[in-house]
Amino acid sequence: MIVTVNEHSVEIDAHTTVAALLESLGYPDRGVAVAVGSSVLPRSDWGTTLFDGARLEVVTAVQGG
Repeated sequence: MIVTVNEHSVEIDAHTTVAALLESLGYPDRGVAVAVGSSVLPRSDWGTTLFDGARLEVVTAVQGG
């Protein structure tokens, strides 16, 4: 299956969850927000299995000064 993460195509297995995808892409455990389509996905729903063609936006918090 192919999903889009921040405008980049990513090939995944059929039963990949949001959490597993983020881990495989090297995102940190904390300070991350995910939207699937146009809806923000709460962390409690990151066990959701992705579907072919899903479009995700992933943002990370950055500390600045």
